[in-house]
Amino acid sequence: MKKIIVIGSVNIDNVIYTKVMPSGGITTEGESFLSNIGGKGANQACAAFFLGADVRYYGAIGKDDNGKRIKNFLADIGMEEHLMELDTSTGVASITLDINTGENYILCVPGANKMISKEDIRSIEDKIKACDILLIQLETPMEAVLEALKIAKANGLTTILNPAPCNKLPEEIYQYCDFFIPNEHELDTYVEHRFNTYEEKAKYMLNKGLKHVIVTLGSKGSLYVSKEKVVHVAPHKVHAVDTTGAGDSYLGAFATALAEGKEIEEAMNFASKCSSITVTKKGAISSLPHKEDL
Repeated sequence: MKKIIVIGSVNIDNVIYTKVMPSGGITTEGESFLSNIGGKGANQACAAFFLGADVRYYGAIGKDDNGKRIKNFLADIGMEEHLMELDTSTGVASITLDINTGENYILCVPGANKMISKEDIRSIEDKIKACDILLIQLETPMEAVLEALKIAKANGLTTILNPAPCNKLPEEIYQYCDFFIPNEHELDTYVEHRFNTYEEKAKYMLNKGLKHVIVTLGSKGSLYVSKEKVVHVAPHKVHAVDTTGAGDSYLGAFATALAEGKEIEEAMNFASKCSSITVTKKGAISSLPHKEDL
């Protein structure tokens, strides 16, 4: 199996489940509360690791109790990691989840995640070179993301960029991305709503120098677009309880399938199956499927 390196954020996610969403000046009583480890980087690394992938994770934590909790968790599950410990707070996210719809509303304080520099990325260049696939997102500084993609491409890695949360991307970044995988809302932002269909929007992104665009469409499945073909992969129908980790589950599973040598459409089907399992459970990392679940 090919080796995957995931570079990205790690947070403590504090989730409130509610039937009634709060509004200004009014206190609303929730149904339940869950505090767990999250962040797109850690979520995607764990998604791949739980599915049996050979994963290395790189991120940053603060020298606080939340940082200790994250470090102990990663040590307990046995995933290889390289965590910077910084004199700041560990990232936290406050998530309010509407249990009527399964939709979530997230407010994040990045903390240590926003202090990763391109120099820090260069310090792990040997770790990147030793891998075959880079999976990265945008909850860390853009200069660090770009540097990681450059190093990866210069050394022959397959690169996967999950452009979330939405951010202004430098035009040069696209040449270093083999796979560009946003959800439908993120894609709308990157094309500035100038086209009617997701196929048209994805083709617009291809013109920026991308090789492969995959759009995750929630309950409508996912769409693959390249200059040669367009493929729609149907969703796996389930009752959604919590959509918090769905996208990260998809990304981690997709990278795992590529690492196992699967073709793109087969990898998308596998990723769709894994994300459908994720939304049937509460939490992010706690809801991710393990290999034996499949």
